Amino acid sequence: MERKNTILLTVIAIATLLVAVVGATFAYFTASTNVKTPTGANANITTNKLEGANITFTADKNFDLLDYPGGIGVYGSKATIAKQNDGDNNDYESTFNLKIEYNNGTNTDMQWELWMVESEYDELEAEKTSICKFREERNGETGETQYWYSDDTSQEATEDTGCTATNIINKLQNQLSGKKIANGVFKAGQNKTIDKNTTGDELVKGVGLDDRKINTNNMPSKYYYLVIKYPNENKNQSTLDAGKTFTASLSVDGTPASTLYKAAD
Repeated sequence: MERKNTILLTVIAIATLLVAVVGATFAYFTASTNVKTPTGANANITTNKLEGANITFTADKNFDLLDYPGGIGVYGSKATIAKQNDGDNNDYESTFNLKIEYNNGTNTDMQWELWMVESEYDELEAEKTSICKFREERNGETGETQYWYSDDTSQEATEDTGCTATNIINKLQNQLSGKKIANGVFKAGQNKTIDKNTTGDELVKGVGLDDRKINTNNMPSKYYYLVIKYPNENKNQSTLDAGKTFTASLSVDGTPASTLYKAAD
């Protein structure tokens, strides 16, 4: 008889205001997935001396295989800057910092990477790029059926650590010329904020979460992809995370700064 254990996972990709909510339930024995993508929100960029541009954060395409252990998720968002007036010959730049807030109620450390792509000349197409596949295996001793995700179909459930997202990361880096600006760990049983000042393995800075820039002259948009991996570490310990919750959010840390990038001739 198959045991029914459920874990609730919610991944939230936001920038200034909520732009994407991804929800899933996952466990070895039962799961369902629900995805919601609200519309994006505009935040005016202003300073005491300068007005003239809007910055917009919206949800990009999401890819979710986090309904069972070993799975991965890719959650995209887009930052865009545009002039308020079409006839304005000045150019403007926005500078902002990012932060990640997470609440990992599970007993499993979640691995994450944050990638930035400066142009979308080729789409990520994570679903087509990924080799992460659903798997199931019946345990002859217990009679239970185990469900999980894996890149390598040659491994048994008790040996398989789950999907690696290698193909997706290779495409972000090599085909889309993306940069990994940060990576780290969402610690099991922790409720924390990761920002530019975070130390330890929760944040390995890379390029960094701070001093992100877009401008109306030659860099009007950037894409951010949060890649999350749920390791299949517990193997047969299927009840360890049952009923637990996990949330994570990507947002702008504070108010974006605005400066004149290039004055009209």
